[in-house]
Amino acid sequence: MSYLVQYARRPDSIVARAPAARVDEHTRLNRPGLYGDAFVRVLVEDTTARRRRRNRDPQLVLQIADCTNTINLEFALETAKPRENSLFKAETLPGALHRFRDGLAAEAELAARRHR
Repeated sequence: MSYLVQYARRPDSIVARAPAARVDEHTRLNRPGLYGDAFVRVLVEDTTARRRRRNRDPQLVLQIADCTNTINLEFALETAKPRENSLFKAETLPGALHRFRDGLAAEAELAARRHR
């Protein structure tokens, strides 16, 4: 097996090829020291430099997790209808989250008053 040594590479010479990304974030949702590992993971692959023959959809990830559950929202770009729906879904989510936040803030204020 010693003849294989000539083909061996040092670990520092191996570079992982990650796809180029327009967005690649992992955001924790809890303050340090509170609860578990709640997070939002977003990834939108950048296919600008992709060769024509590799004509597959970009990698798209929107993952939301609390301490025990994880959801993965699906987005598709293969034809006009799924592209339109994916954009609609992404545009609708912030409004729903803002309304949830407003309701939560109102209930937090009431809870604070009750505990005084």
